[in-house]
Amino acid sequence: MTAANIAPFIRGARHLIYRPDGLVRPSRMSNKQAEAAAAAGRERAASYTAGATINLVTTGDEVSFDLSIIEGIHFESNSVRETIELARAAGDDRAPEDGVVDGIDLVVDGVYVKTAPVREGTVMLEFENPFHAPASVTIYLPCLMNVAVGNLSTNGSLEQPAERGYLLALGDSITQGYVVGRPSASWPAEVSRALGLDLMNQAIAGHHFDDRTLRGMKAFRENPPAAIIVAYGTNDWAHTERERDLVENMTTYLQRLVDKFPDTPIFAVSPIWRADVDSEQPHGRTLAWVRSIMCDECARLGIEYIDGAELVPADPALYADGRLHPNADGAHLMAEGVLRALEERGLVAALGGRHDEPRELADAQTLLRSNAPRDQRELEQAVRTIWRLRQNDGCPWDREQTHASIAKNMIEEAYEAVDAIEAGDAAHLREELGDVLMQVLLHAQIAEDAGEFTFADVCRDLDDKLVRRHPHVFGSGVAAHDSTEVLDIWSKVKLDERRDAEQSGSTSSLLDAVPRALPALMQAQKISKKAANCGFDWETTADVWAKVDEERAEFAAEETGSGGALEEFGDVLFSVVNVARKEHIDAETALRRSCEKFRERWAAMEKAAAEKDQSLADVSREELEQLWVEAKRAGRSDS
Repeated sequence: MTAANIAPFIRGARHLIYRPDGLVRPSRMSNKQAEAAAAAGRERAASYTAGATINLVTTGDEVSFDLSIIEGIHFESNSVRETIELARAAGDDRAPEDGVVDGIDLVVDGVYVKTAPVREGTVMLEFENPFHAPASVTIYLPCLMNVAVGNLSTNGSLEQPAERGYLLALGDSITQGYVVGRPSASWPAEVSRALGLDLMNQAIAGHHFDDRTLRGMKAFRENPPAAIIVAYGTNDWAHTERERDLVENMTTYLQRLVDKFPDTPIFAVSPIWRADVDSEQPHGRTLAWVRSIMCDECARLGIEYIDGAELVPADPALYADGRLHPNADGAHLMAEGVLRALEERGLVAALGGRHDEPRELADAQTLLRSNAPRDQRELEQAVRTIWRLRQNDGCPWDREQTHASIAKNMIEEAYEAVDAIEAGDAAHLREELGDVLMQVLLHAQIAEDAGEFTFADVCRDLDDKLVRRHPHVFGSGVAAHDSTEVLDIWSKVKLDERRDAEQSGSTSSLLDAVPRALPALMQAQKISKKAANCGFDWETTADVWAKVDEERAEFAAEETGSGGALEEFGDVLFSVVNVARKEHIDAETALRRSCEKFRERWAAMEKAAAEKDQSLADVSREELEQLWVEAKRAGRSDS
């Protein structure tokens, strides 16, 4: 076991409070913020560890730490009580701390693994890591409890993850993750993971957008967040008596936020649905009116407005308490809606794209390894060189090329690379691989010039496919212990891809996946294999040989040199290829070897004739046969 002081591994805390028992309590609020929350009667909610995480990198498959509950779930809360009642009615008999309203979440390499119960003592979390590869582990502490933690250990290595920016989330209980069940499923937690950021969740359940809670933010101003999202809840709307006070609270709070963070992107989410949306309030204003006022105020202050009414449908099944607080499914919809808005406004691209997609998760997993390839300066230079050649003042030949004009070059360069492989000539292979890459880069640049796609698109599509077709490598709950199992997984994934394509309206044939530009022999073997995978095959190799004899007889019956003879001879070859497939022989490789063998024997015959001052064109048929026999004999002795 490897043990460490837990403090450096905690994220999402404004500061840490050290206790006499050696444990530390993550605090999300500065002292001034905590005082403002206490003055408003929200001290308990402000003390919860919502959004706080323990982050580490380990080669182990279990992590443990000690936990003490300072303040447990507030069972008197209406939402907590209603959530428990609905869960019981649905047959969920877990304790509230086991995930009904709260828990401890384990996320490994960006993927949710489990929710563990919140219990006093040692918390042990296990996960799959059979090859003991470096794994990025994030442990989400409870949203509705105040806990202290310590004594972190793993059964593998234990390192701190790389530092990164953070998202500051402000709001009330919905933003805090109240009764969401899984802390990692709160909408700010999902959004921060998708953006590749740590989370600082300063939301307070029951909060009435009091600008005093924005005091004590000096540390945030010195190290500004990558973005701020303030979700305007409905507490002001539901409990403020006068319209004027409701507007003043909103405008003062937002103005103070902009004043404090003038250079930070700020997004404001207006209220989402709640069951009593049509009930009369003292001020007589609807939530639609609140959204309208908020939209106008955001426009005045330069804040990006997100319409909460479009995020979570008005379906009680998406709310843990059936009326107000989203459950995990509802929170996911809210997070995706917020992320769509952030993408539309350019923030996601500015932060380097989404980090929760399979390709990004796989890359993050790979980058944990110290020797993983990183900067590819030479590739970037090659891309720029090809781009330069296609410019107006570049190379006239390169500028004139189209996909069609250089199509044959791709095949020729690939075959030259194969020749280098078969010759075992590493220097030549290095050169030929460069020529193959040049064809890829040139086609990609031609496409970009035509507005079709870019080289980046090519790389992205390739990476997507590689990750999708290797779930046994990139942590999708699939295991492969040998190459046979890998091929089974590969076939299943490709079948799923085909079904998805069919559902999307694609009507391509199974055999369309076999390129028509392949050599005919290779085409024949691939086509017959795909058909055989669908059950269209002979029982035994002997059955295929019988088919060869049948096709040979049909060929013999045709007139020499006729179109029928051409067609029937093709059938003979196709049948012979199926013999190779049934015998697990690659027909293309077999024929290439035969061609190479013939080349070597012919060269030996030429050499033998030359030693007699003869040319093969000058010797008799009988002498040619004798030279051939000698060349075959010499070839066998050499091998």
